[in-house]
Amino acid sequence: MHTHKAIASKSQDRGWTSCVTPHECAAHPRKQVAHGNIVRIDICSCGATRKSELNGGKCNYGSWTEAAND
Repeated sequence: MHTHKAIASKSQDRGWTSCVTPHECAAHPRKQVAHGNIVRIDICSCGATRKSELNGGKCNYGSWTEAAND
């Protein structure tokens, strides 16, 4: 079984457009401080991706999403 590493093999930064953890932010409004700056997309060596919100030292980490098998 493959375990994704905390540090991805590649990442891309995008402008923040929406929450990557909406259910957690609704349940814990203090997590909303990570909204508004960038979304980092981590890419594991297996192809799985994870989005994280980063803003002023605050972070919300989304879940890993497995790569689609074509």
